[in-house]
This record gives sequence, C-alpha cells and structure tokens, in this order.
Amino acid sequence: MSEIHTDIYKHWAIKVKPENNLCSSFSFDIIAPSGYRQHVSMGGDYVKRAFERAREMINMEIELARE
Repeated sequence: MSEIHTDIYKHWAIKVKPENNLCSSFSFDIIAPSGYRQHVSMGGDYVKRAFERAREMINMEIELARE
C-alpha cells in the first residue's frame, strides 16, 4: 500500500508519495490556494527530502508571483 504524506506550507498543500523514477524514490505535488497544481516526479530519495524540495519550490513560486 502506498502511503501518502501531506503538509501545509504557506497556505500551499504538499502531497508526497512513493514513486520510483530513475534515481528518486518519491514524487510530490504542490497545490496553491488558487487550485494551481504542479507535479514533480523526481522529488527525492526520502520523504523528508521531497518535503524540503516542495517547500523550496513553493518559495520560488511565491517570489516569482511578486515580480
């Protein structure tokens, strides 16, 4: 059974799930408060790293929206 891990960061939802893809063991989705969604298939080797990458991506999206 695949376990999905979730978190909320700066009002964005993060969903991390097991997904083997090349050198990565986890993928993640980030979902904006507006409903905009992005999927990253190579999220990291561990759940913790996938969450770190998701948060980095959210920070980048927020900064790009300010420009």
